Amino acid sequence: MIEAIATPGHTNAHLAYLINSERVLTGDALFIRGCRRTDFQSGDAGTLYDSVTQRLFTLPDETLVYPGHDYQGYTVSTIGEEKRYNPRFANHERNSFIELMGNLKLAFPKKMMEAVPANQNCGRILST
Repeated sequence: MIEAIATPGHTNAHLAYLINSERVLTGDALFIRGCRRTDFQSGDAGTLYDSVTQRLFTLPDETLVYPGHDYQGYTVSTIGEEKRYNPRFANHERNSFIELMGNLKLAFPKKMMEAVPANQNCGRILST
């Protein structure tokens, strides 16, 4: 059984998928020991915090977490591990998470001006 879980925040229409009540595909909402940025594509740090803490972190601790990708080579974690060890969420309340995300000072991704409109149009090629 596959259940879609609305997890807006990285984007305003982000979804995670719970598979057989035992593993969750989190996309970019929740990484292993991190999460994706919220500073473009209709992202919102407060909304992401709410999605992760009120939707994903309410799943059983043993639920396996599979992110969309990982920059450190990790492939799987658990909800319990992420609640305890994820530096973006552990020991953060909503306001401190918003401040943390607002101070990341990440470089603007290459090709972002092309990627965001393509993402918003579900990959359809845009006429210029």
